[in-house]
Order: sequence, then structure tokens, then C-alpha cells
Amino acid sequence: MDEATIDRLARRVGGRFKLATLVMKRLVEINRGSQLLVEPDTDNTLYGVLKEIDLDIIRLMPRLPAPEEAPEGGEPVVQTEE
Repeated sequence: MDEATIDRLARRVGGRFKLATLVMKRLVEINRGSQLLVEPDTDNTLYGVLKEIDLDIIRLMPRLPAPEEAPEGGEPVVQTEE
């Protein structure tokens, strides 16, 4: 892929760091046995992942907020109505 394509993909996902994160997470999935969701043009898996991003098949999901820590008294965070 050329530099213009990489720049376009980076803008689509929110920057080069997010693009790199998305590519690495997807490559880990593929190395663990997941299949590419597109027909690869070459044997290079990286190009297949970039093609998935280009076709908007995969995207980076926003992180969920961390659960609140338990209060000092050891009381549960989730309270039920009694």
C-alpha cells in the first residue's frame, strides 16, 4: 500500500496510533486462528488486514470505562434494593 492509502486509513480510524493498534489486534486474532474477512491479494497478512480496514469491515471499538473500585468498608459496588 502506498503512503496516501495509509494516511487515509489513519484519518478514518482517528490517527496513526489507533491504526497501528487496530492492525496489531487484528494480526493477533489471525495468528490465534481467525480467518481474514476478505480475499487476500497477496500472501502478506498485513495487506489483508489493511484491506479489511479500508473496506470498513473491522474497526476499533472505544474502551469501556473501568468498573469503580470497592469502597473501603468492603461493601459491594453494586447495590440491590431491599
